[in-house]
Amino acid sequence: MDVWNTDERIRPSVVVSRNGKADGSQTLLRHTPRVAARPHAPLLAEPRYGAAPQPYGSTPQVTFPPGAGHDRYEENFNGPATYAEPYVERYGIKSDFSGREPLHPTPPRPGYVPTLGQTPPSSTQGSVMMVYGLQPDKVNTDKLFNLFCLYGNVTKVKFLKTKEGCAMIQMGDSIAVERCLQNLNNVTIGPDGRLQLGFSKQAFLSDVTNPYILPDKTASFKDFTGSKNNRFLNPAMANKNRIQPPSKIVHFFNTPPDLTEETVNRVFVERGIEAPTTIKLFPLKSERSSSGLIEFSSVGIAVAAIMECNHTALENSNGKFPYIMKLCFSSSRTIPTSFPPSSGSVSSNSAGNGHAKMQQDSE
Repeated sequence: MDVWNTDERIRPSVVVSRNGKADGSQTLLRHTPRVAARPHAPLLAEPRYGAAPQPYGSTPQVTFPPGAGHDRYEENFNGPATYAEPYVERYGIKSDFSGREPLHPTPPRPGYVPTLGQTPPSSTQGSVMMVYGLQPDKVNTDKLFNLFCLYGNVTKVKFLKTKEGCAMIQMGDSIAVERCLQNLNNVTIGPDGRLQLGFSKQAFLSDVTNPYILPDKTASFKDFTGSKNNRFLNPAMANKNRIQPPSKIVHFFNTPPDLTEETVNRVFVERGIEAPTTIKLFPLKSERSSSGLIEFSSVGIAVAAIMECNHTALENSNGKFPYIMKLCFSSSRTIPTSFPPSSGSVSSNSAGNGHAKMQQDSE
């Protein structure tokens, strides 16, 4: 049997039969092709596009079919992702194997081809979160807004009738959701509550025309899109906010200039919050408003205080419109016994370093 091959580098090997005579009959025991050595073949192929060198003759690059693996990180969030570009340099993030859905959909790794029919994730994915561990008789849409608005614009809040103690919150963008999870997940509320957050697969919350009624007689759904109490409505407002994790020291601002410590204490006690352990007013920077620090006995009490009392209306003795008291977690770890007299500016390194920052918000 003659064996032919068009590649001159591959030569057939004929095994000698039992009688010692070479033949090409079917009595051959094995036919093993032998590949001639490639002349001057390098061990590694030339690296391309900044990637690491690959073994010579390895599997060729895999390209994506049209419409698959859309790139939401550049070029106005469209265009197919290409294999040749380095993965880490393009995206700057790592895959998430924790079991939950990543905030940003993980880009396809080099050589990965999405399953047929698989569509790229929506660009709005990650703006809705799940909130668990709520006590139905102690929370409503406004109280959730009061807490979550510290980390981004709150768009909509919806309680789930079929899952008691569970709500969904739509934020203005996915970055705000990430801030909330980083700072509020597993935080305590009050003496024994615990807040748990997770990502939702929904891209947005639909309006609820007939929301059910919560135990406090308020609606289970509310749209906060036009709320002036959102604190990230424009870059100037956003730059004034300091993102702080929950702490037992709370900063208050945008309050009447004639505010007293007794009035501050009454605001919390009348709403069922444990009285603060310390209340300290900053020296007035102007006659327009006042500000200060409040310390509670624990982080959980401070969280409950913000949920209950943030955006409380305080009487304005010099006008017809009330002051809307605003609260946020402070970067201070202790409250000093006294403050230096105000001279129009406050050092950012002083004990009340949130003073100058928050005074800007109240002006």
